[in-house]
Amino acid sequence: MAAVQIYFVTNRNYVANNKQAVFGPHFNPDGVAALRFGKAMFEVKGNDASLRSIDVYPDAKVLPGTTTVPAAGSGSFLDDLRKDMKGNRDTLVFIHGFNVSFLEALTAGALVAAGLKKMNLVVFSWPSDGKALPYMSYYSDREDARASGPALARAYLKLFDFIRELREEEVHRLETAGADSTEETELCQQCIHLLAHSMGNYVLRHGIQAIRAKDPRKMVRMFDQVIMAAPDEDDDTFEHDEKLRILPMLARRITVYHNRKERALVISDKTKANPDRLGSEGPRMLDLLPKKVVLVDCSRIAQAADPRVLHSYYIRSPSAAADIRSVLADQEDTMIGNREVIRIERAYRLMQ
Repeated sequence: MAAVQIYFVTNRNYVANNKQAVFGPHFNPDGVAALRFGKAMFEVKGNDASLRSIDVYPDAKVLPGTTTVPAAGSGSFLDDLRKDMKGNRDTLVFIHGFNVSFLEALTAGALVAAGLKKMNLVVFSWPSDGKALPYMSYYSDREDARASGPALARAYLKLFDFIRELREEEVHRLETAGADSTEETELCQQCIHLLAHSMGNYVLRHGIQAIRAKDPRKMVRMFDQVIMAAPDEDDDTFEHDEKLRILPMLARRITVYHNRKERALVISDKTKANPDRLGSEGPRMLDLLPKKVVLVDCSRIAQAADPRVLHSYYIRSPSAAADIRSVLADQEDTMIGNREVIRIERAYRLMQ
């Protein structure tokens, strides 16, 4: 059994009870883009993760009867995350899919973090319904995912401004030290990655569009690796600027894991009148893919890991998990084992 700490950012409604602080299935009452920050501790054994504690950073509000504004939770959150990254730890941001409660989102994040070992993990949790009625909750979740785009954009912009300020302060410090100084930079040299699962990719799309609308100058390569797992996205998403063709501006490499036997995406495709899904057959046209995008077909390995809906193989399949670890470790695509080449330097299939 291993102790695993994860961070979280959420635009869900805050609910306090006598046992622990939790977040519910609705938007933050201060607005759909209002964010709260926190961290949680889990005990993980195999595929089971048990919540042990959860802490929420204080909200920057003036309380009744006071005039003092508390420090913003985002500042404390980013400071703590920076300290962990300076300990030679990359950070992975995880956006969960539809039909997931807040606790389920954190649990999935803890399982991902346990499999990655030495890496910080930040869960971005949007108000998915978390109901066991996927056909009824899908429409609601999709609208909530769309509405959560500005919240994801706000979190990104906070991170952008935090990193920019750190760099400006460091440049000033080194310039002040003088040309003969032997001081080394205090900036960490670690990477930030992004993993979006299922409808989390739809949140990602609308987050990117919100950044683009707010300040396109801040569309920079913030992430090293972006992983799209079973994406509930249109198969032409990389063909249009209003979808995800501009995603490569934010990343060094994008890896799409798809499965043509996917059952969960049938809800999105066949019954919800959406176009063919990227997470099923992959992109509509290979020749129109941005050069940074790589495809991994998981059709052979998905059923053994997730026989019911073949949708959570990214976390349950040892083969997929190993492949994701290799991607995050920045291995060259042609050097990652257990891949069969479909189209050199473009598309691969996990063999077993």
